[in-house]
Amino acid sequence: MSLPVRSLLLLLTLAFSAALHADNPALTTRVFKLLPDFYVMGERDSGGAAPADPFSDRVPPAPTSVPHRTTAQQILQAQGIEFPDGASATFNPSTGLLTITNTQANLDLATVFIESITLQSPKNIVCTVTVIEGPGELIRTANAAASRTANAAQELATLLGYAKNPGSNVRIVGDAFLETKAGTRATVEAVREHIYVTGLAMDAKSRSSVATELRPVGLRLEYEPTLGADGLTIESTFSLELHPAPPTERQVSISEPVSGGTAEFPTTEIHAAHFITGITSLSGDTKLIGITKPVGTPQQSEDILWAAFLTITTRRVEGLTLSNTGAKIAQMPSGLSTASFIAPDGLFEAQMETPQPLQAWFEANGIEPVKGAAAEHTHGVLQIINTADNIERIAAVIDECINQCPMTVAFTLHTLEAPASFLRDLTRQTTATSDDAAMLAAVENAVARGEARFINSTFLETKSGTRATQESQREHVYLCEFGTDAKGVPHLAFEMRRVGSILEIEPTVGADGRTVEITFSYEFHPAAPETRRDHFRDPASNKAFDMPVVDFHSAKTITGISMTKGGTKLISLNKPTGRGDADVLWVTFLKCHLVPQVPKPLQSVVEKKQASPIDPNAWNTRMFRVPPDFLSSGPGAPRRTAKWILEGQGIPFPEGATASFNPASSTLFVKNTNENLLLVDEYIASISRLAPKVIAFTTHVLQGPGPLLRRLTAQAAAKSDHRAELDELLAAVKAGTVQHLNTARIETNSGTRATSTQASEHIAVTGISVNDKSEPAFEQEMRQVGLRVELEPVVGADGATIELTLAPEFHIAPPYEHSEHVIDTQGRRLEFPLTDYHVAKLTTATTIPDGSARLLSLYKPTGRPEFEKEDILQAVFITCDILRLGE
Repeated sequence: MSLPVRSLLLLLTLAFSAALHADNPALTTRVFKLLPDFYVMGERDSGGAAPADPFSDRVPPAPTSVPHRTTAQQILQAQGIEFPDGASATFNPSTGLLTITNTQANLDLATVFIESITLQSPKNIVCTVTVIEGPGELIRTANAAASRTANAAQELATLLGYAKNPGSNVRIVGDAFLETKAGTRATVEAVREHIYVTGLAMDAKSRSSVATELRPVGLRLEYEPTLGADGLTIESTFSLELHPAPPTERQVSISEPVSGGTAEFPTTEIHAAHFITGITSLSGDTKLIGITKPVGTPQQSEDILWAAFLTITTRRVEGLTLSNTGAKIAQMPSGLSTASFIAPDGLFEAQMETPQPLQAWFEANGIEPVKGAAAEHTHGVLQIINTADNIERIAAVIDECINQCPMTVAFTLHTLEAPASFLRDLTRQTTATSDDAAMLAAVENAVARGEARFINSTFLETKSGTRATQESQREHVYLCEFGTDAKGVPHLAFEMRRVGSILEIEPTVGADGRTVEITFSYEFHPAAPETRRDHFRDPASNKAFDMPVVDFHSAKTITGISMTKGGTKLISLNKPTGRGDADVLWVTFLKCHLVPQVPKPLQSVVEKKQASPIDPNAWNTRMFRVPPDFLSSGPGAPRRTAKWILEGQGIPFPEGATASFNPASSTLFVKNTNENLLLVDEYIASISRLAPKVIAFTTHVLQGPGPLLRRLTAQAAAKSDHRAELDELLAAVKAGTVQHLNTARIETNSGTRATSTQASEHIAVTGISVNDKSEPAFEQEMRQVGLRVELEPVVGADGATIELTLAPEFHIAPPYEHSEHVIDTQGRRLEFPLTDYHVAKLTTATTIPDGSARLLSLYKPTGRPEFEKEDILQAVFITCDILRLGE
């Protein structure tokens, strides 16, 4: 074949190939990570009905038609993205992965759309502080390098590398971690609250009184970020205060000008470095915000410097996957997929007008019938076999059902201690992620290896918009003021300070039903209060006097963040004060669960429907338990009978059918066909929900090993009913591995506030005063020491859930009496007893279905030596039962 002919054939082949590819463009597959609620975007964007208020008592109206639920491909097509032959889009709500197969041009359009979605998702901003001590020359070199770039990450990395070298004279002397929302001012501190004398005041007769102030000494950070419209630029204002050395005191003597006597009192020197500024940075940037001499330390005279670095990172709040490990399918039908979802037991039954197989109910609610499809719902897990499109639609159905349930928010908080270098490395790795569950798991693994330990664990549950508090503390009473009155009589004033674990938290559930806006304050005291004595000389009497002064060690975080349901957040990282120089840090994590409260169906009705008789026309006689005022139900009539009332509800009574009511036993006997008896059963169930009700509550306080109680808390946190966890603990009580500390039961009407108290009335001195005749008086107060539960229930409109506000208080240990004294200005020793109480308190509001048990509170107890040495926790459970009169 000649060259021109071959060239012609090649040109024809290329032209044909180009034409073929023009009709069938090349397709590429790309996977995107999205929020799990991507599948409901179609409904939101199409202007559908507003989402149901999950906290409303109003029963939502039944839908007038089966809703049309869009798929991922339909959502993208609605944005103008074309799908030629062979192209597809599938979203797996179990994993949050969107898989698109399309042309490159259409993939580019999809990418722009998906990026616009991610820009709208909530974001937090993380601020990490690292303070490094090193030779002056090395720190100055780092400073020179940082002065030539907007990002000092390399300088920080270099110094951290030196710090890891055991032979290096570079070390990390300060750590802080703080996460907050844009526009929210947040603080974190790990300090010794040092009380110091600000002066010795004297009246006209030179009589003395002492003035004091509190100064936090340690590391304290205040931070407020503003996120730019591009989602990357961050405007930050902050205040960072460091104290390289403890305060030092010296005695000062002054000649008092009125009497000529000598006044003597202690004065305190505070060694501090303080940086206040505002900066602009990009997400992920590190700033060298300050260099200081470590004043007050032995190194002050040497060429040693401290360098404070600040790293700021934006973290997107991403939804977690909805999947749960389900059963493995041996042979999957062709063209079908499987997925599993967390779904509370009873969720779908509560939506059914009549009990039916779950797959049939899905198909009746807009899910296309598919051969081989199946749905199985057991133990809170829904296992699906269906097409990929139908799995997306079923995920939307689950969301719709959950959003119609009352919702509570459950929080679990853990504080752990681990080697500082280990936690610093983990923190740097997790900052770029949206969730800190992996970091918590790594620290828990270190606990299992004996390389870390739990310090505190806390659990509480509340409703959206309700502020809840959980405390496990020592109410420490101390002398806060000492002086003399006009007659030279000493006067004393006392204060109480909570020492222990104090959590205050308020969640607000977002409109999407997945994100939660949280404001919280968490304070934990790493060491016991420290008492020292300050010495003075009164110029009027020329006598020495002294008084006790108490310092407190506190780690505290106050902030506001966005979280997603099931998410875990690192909320603080700091060095505890008052515990020596061990190179350890304390880290605190917060886990958040949104819990739909699904009322249990009335078993009598459901069981009868599920066990429907084979022959509905067969006759039977049944007895029903009914309210005592049964004959008063139904429309008015001069003479009521049981049969007349039932016929008035549309229940047929063919010839030979009868109905009779026995008011003495509140029983109804009906003879009728099986089909009509089922209608009677439904009517009796409906009026039983309206019958007068008494609610019975039983509170249990239990104590057991920390690992057991943490496991059960993690198991219960996402569930509405904690009966299985309570039963396991009660079984452990019988086995002797768990202690049952107290039980309290009380019954009350809906809307009636009730209290149950089991306590000793302990009398303690609370003050000392002197009257006009110089007669001393000792003030005493009575405190109930034991278990006190205060609650107020309101039965919901469905008759099966209870809105409950409650405030249990339990004294963990007996009152602790400690003796204090002062030497007054006349040289007299005045002794007085002070009483501390060890108390666990909870204030919250929640929703509880009838017949369920609920873990109310988990905490680390205080007040006994074994609580400090061993991993012991206490838990408070409550059971709730609606007692319908006549049943």
